[in-house]
Amino acid sequence: MRGGRQGMHFGYAGKILDLNLSTKKWMEKSLDMETASGFLGGLGLGVKILYDEVGPNIDPLSPENLIIIATGPLTGTPAPTSSRTEIVTKSPLTGSIGTGNFGGAWGVKLKRAGFDALIVRGASDTPVYLLVEDDRIELQSAEHLWGKDSWDTTDILKRDLRDYLSVLSIGQAGENLVRFACPVADYYHAPGRSHAGCVMGSKKFKAIAVGGKKGKVGIADPEGFDRVIKEIRERIASFPESKARGKTGSNYLNKTAADHGVLPSKNFQTGVIPPDSEVRNFPQSVEENTKMGPDYCFACSMSQYYGCNLITQITKGPYAGLKVSGICFSYDGWGWGANCGIKSFPAMWKCRELCQRYGLDLTGPIPFAMELFQRGILSREDTNGLDLDWGNESAVMEMLRKIAYREGLGDILAEGSANAAKRIGKGAEKYALTIKGKELQRFDPRMGGLGKSLGMIVGPRGDDLNTTHGISETFPEWAKHLEWNKEQYLRWFVNWMDMFGEVKKEIYGEPPRPEALDGNRTQGKAALIKWFGEITSVIDSLDLCLFAANTFVAMGPTHFAKLYSASTGYPTSPREIMKAGEKIFNLMKAYIVREGFTRKDDDWPARFYEEPVPEGPVKGNKLSREKMNQLLDEYYEAMGWDKKSGLPTREKLRDLNLGKVADELERLGKLPKSGIEK
Repeated sequence: MRGGRQGMHFGYAGKILDLNLSTKKWMEKSLDMETASGFLGGLGLGVKILYDEVGPNIDPLSPENLIIIATGPLTGTPAPTSSRTEIVTKSPLTGSIGTGNFGGAWGVKLKRAGFDALIVRGASDTPVYLLVEDDRIELQSAEHLWGKDSWDTTDILKRDLRDYLSVLSIGQAGENLVRFACPVADYYHAPGRSHAGCVMGSKKFKAIAVGGKKGKVGIADPEGFDRVIKEIRERIASFPESKARGKTGSNYLNKTAADHGVLPSKNFQTGVIPPDSEVRNFPQSVEENTKMGPDYCFACSMSQYYGCNLITQITKGPYAGLKVSGICFSYDGWGWGANCGIKSFPAMWKCRELCQRYGLDLTGPIPFAMELFQRGILSREDTNGLDLDWGNESAVMEMLRKIAYREGLGDILAEGSANAAKRIGKGAEKYALTIKGKELQRFDPRMGGLGKSLGMIVGPRGDDLNTTHGISETFPEWAKHLEWNKEQYLRWFVNWMDMFGEVKKEIYGEPPRPEALDGNRTQGKAALIKWFGEITSVIDSLDLCLFAANTFVAMGPTHFAKLYSASTGYPTSPREIMKAGEKIFNLMKAYIVREGFTRKDDDWPARFYEEPVPEGPVKGNKLSREKMNQLLDEYYEAMGWDKKSGLPTREKLRDLNLGKVADELERLGKLPKSGIEK
């Protein structure tokens, strides 16, 4: 892509705010447009800065670590789903890359205040918060906010400053350096699994309040921009699955998985949940406790189709009056319902509220601790009298509090399950289910779906949020409800997707073949994961919504190139935009390689290879090491990496204009030696 037009900032604000908490000083720096055009913004810009400035010798909790919060070139424009923001840091949980994406109005208001990104460096000796409001920038004492949860912090700042401000803050978990703590924006929006809340706590950086009103993002070609916006909105509205999600959100995915006996439960021991779980009584159990709210993210038309704007409406019982927004996401039914055994949706939503208040990742070590309690590795004495039995909702909520405040067993679990297992001993390591040091999310590879299985383990941060999250590789339930057969669905889907023809052919065949929808078929999976890893890098760098582009597949490189070209005035093709995604994904890979990660880290925990599913329709299933190794070989080859080590090659990095990265990795002995296996 073409760049370098300093001083002309269509699509970009043109400035970065660089804050040093140690000196209590800041500077406004011009955004380098060559870097912006090469790495787009958002994720790409954040990873570029992190790679250049935070090396393997830097402790994540030291003042030398950075927090980069970056908007994309489409943030603050009318582009559909464009109110996302990326946060990038070095993770204190994994010691590697920590990234997270969040919605709401925060990024839009930062951009309108005149900044594409905020870089936070150093560490304060006392608690502080930052105010960015148009031309006003202030670093203020947060002594009066320290010890308060993220919701109360937001309330106080809005009350004492201005109500229209958008606030990103940490709760008690970040203050107490819980390694999987995350910041929370405006009560409900969190860059989960970034672990940036812990880094903010180490810097005594309580909150960032932004309120830009004056700045308006310029559009180079307003008419062209409007045309592509109209096309995308029509595609989002016409996606058939929107009818299934609009009223109940993605919770229906848990019901479908439960009916098929493949909903990961009890720390991934089984796929079967109790018959009296409210997940089984879907959609009534959701509809009677929720209502439709306003757009979940800033002026985003996706809410009504995806169900993002559902809010709780609990009128009776112990959780009466509970208000949580954005409850469409399927984590509640899986994470609290299946994996912890909690049976009622109101109790699941209360757990969600506590995580948002404390500033905790939703995915954490509590199911791990509950299995240790089940197996007698942890006793009531170890848990300070808590019965960590499956389904004990009050015990789960109390353990969340103990983790946030690092009390008793909570102090150990605050280190994450992999680190906690080493301290607990007695065989606990076997039950700490992590990839690259991070707890697993909602997927059991024994239940089928080799593409998803591959996408999870090759994701740079230890999950599939940078690869296959939300995609369908099999025949979906909503298509069955429409009484489509596999041939009908596949013809429609392949025609619908904005994907290069040669990639479609490799994944689905030409003409498309129904066997391509077999989740246990290896053919085409490497190409599928490569494509979605690179296109997701584009999505998170432009700062668009993953669900609109990966789940509904409403946007693709043609749309991204048109949006970027019309917005910035830099003529860009679909091939160029995907090349940028490949470059960003490879730079993330280079970062974790520099931290010591190799092929051995692209792997599932032993449980999935050694323990068959004990019950249900897929009883007896195990993950095949042979198939996973075959898929890894094919994936590395598709990526242009070395198959034996899983490391990028000098040739690939140079092809992506990452020559300096290749030189450094070679100097550190982190590139494959000559005679690599391809």
